[in-house]
Amino acid sequence: MAASFLIAAKPNLGGFKPEQVCQAAIASLQGVKPHLVRQYRRNGDTMQLRLSQGGNTHSFYCELQADNVLWRRSADSVWQQSPSVGFAYNSSGKKLVIKHTLGSAQLAEFSFRGEDF
Repeated sequence: MAASFLIAAKPNLGGFKPEQVCQAAIASLQGVKPHLVRQYRRNGDTMQLRLSQGGNTHSFYCELQADNVLWRRSADSVWQQSPSVGFAYNSSGKKLVIKHTLGSAQLAEFSFRGEDF
């Protein structure tokens, strides 16, 4: 019997950097512009981002796996499952699309361009 291996696919980001995908995902979840979300630290594939708004600062963790964004608040110990956050880009790689889903239902869709960051 042949051994099977699970290989985590590296995401195809089009013309966007991993931190921009995470910025867009967190911004879409928090209802803010992505330039308000900044990368603070990086440890391997995990990015820590901060959102500063109205004198308050919130911290989040983010990882990209295939076409999914794993995210959690820094105070949480587990990745959030609801909503699920996915991403794609258009054929030119110049538009990033973030999708929030719950099961098979799409809850929201957000589009970003390079100048949004």
